[in-house]
Amino acid sequence: MSNQAKMSKQILIIDDDPIYRMIVSKTIERIDIEMQIEHCENGQCGLDLLKELSTTDKPIIVLLDINMPLVNGWDFLELIIQNKFYDISALSIYIVSSSTDESDLIKAKKYNFLKGFVHKPIHKEELLVIFSK
Repeated sequence: MSNQAKMSKQILIIDDDPIYRMIVSKTIERIDIEMQIEHCENGQCGLDLLKELSTTDKPIIVLLDINMPLVNGWDFLELIIQNKFYDISALSIYIVSSSTDESDLIKAKKYNFLKGFVHKPIHKEELLVIFSK
């Protein structure tokens, strides 16, 4: 992967756990210090930030938790549909959850614009695969 491709990504971590967000950020920075990382503690914050970022031509990678206060991950995905953000070609959304509930995996498959479902904790190798797509 070229440096140009690596530097052009915008990462959006939507998770209510500040320690988790910090750990993932540090892992991402070890992969590429130039990646722009944004933090959101719930889906509403994430949606507001996505509205701002939707006009950029940079690829946007969203690492989305399911269980959060205010606007959870499922609500966030529904708001993505309502706002037609799934049409943003540069948008890649991955659910990153500690859930092992089969119903969550089945529900996630209903959102055909989702790029994947990753179990927490997310590892450097998994991030490298996500960033290379």
